[in-house]
Amino acid sequence: MIELKNIKKSFGTKIILEDVSAVMKAGQCNLIIGASGSGKTVLMKCMVGLIEPDSGEVLYNGKSFTTMKREERTDIRKEIGMLFQGSALFDSITVEENIMFPLNMFTTWNHKKKIDRVNEVLARVNLVDTNKKFPAELSGGMKKRVGIARAIVLNPKYLFCDEPNSGLDPLTSMLIDKLIREVTIEYNITTVVNTHDMNSVMEIGNSILYLYQGKKEWEGNNKEIIFSKNKRLNEFIFASEFLQDAKQMRMLEETGKVPVDDNNNDNPLP
Repeated sequence: MIELKNIKKSFGTKIILEDVSAVMKAGQCNLIIGASGSGKTVLMKCMVGLIEPDSGEVLYNGKSFTTMKREERTDIRKEIGMLFQGSALFDSITVEENIMFPLNMFTTWNHKKKIDRVNEVLARVNLVDTNKKFPAELSGGMKKRVGIARAIVLNPKYLFCDEPNSGLDPLTSMLIDKLIREVTIEYNITTVVNTHDMNSVMEIGNSILYLYQGKKEWEGNNKEIIFSKNKRLNEFIFASEFLQDAKQMRMLEETGKVPVDDNNNDNPLP
């Protein structure tokens, strides 16, 4: 579990995060959503210690990461896996070597044990026999799966995913979402996902934190978001007429009633 307590961060006179609090639970996909510039990336960087908050606390299983000494933080970071937006694979080395990179950094395992673990995670992401391929030989979806394999190779307690579906087609995006959800549940990981992908919100959003101009505007799950009457959230999530229609249909399926206009509860939506 990761707990955020009253996180504040500014750069000069510009306030990026203001009094953000949240709890992110193990075994769940915890999503952070919001428009560009809302503070999502800065919040994630505060969580992993790449940026120090001006005030507030980040706690990992009740231990204050914010006030920890460097050595203690290193121990926590060994329990963190990271899936980067562009996968961030090393182009000059093979898939096997990319995945083995964290093992080389943080373990004293012998080579056979490392290879065995690499093969285990490759099998988990359905990429058996790709060991000797180079990133240039992989599709975008395959690169993401290699990124996931590398992120889970150390059996992390925490997994951070920065725009995991960026640049992928809708079908591949759904497969990546499914894989992230599966490994989260299977290994009881506290997974934190920064995303703009509304399909991800609806499919894997066990817990959703919506930021608006650096503040927590709304918090809930992918079921509650359908019925939310928060105007800013609805304008962000259901921006197009198609998505507005989809929301109305989902509400009708869930309640058996004609949905009503959030701004005028006496009138049904068209």
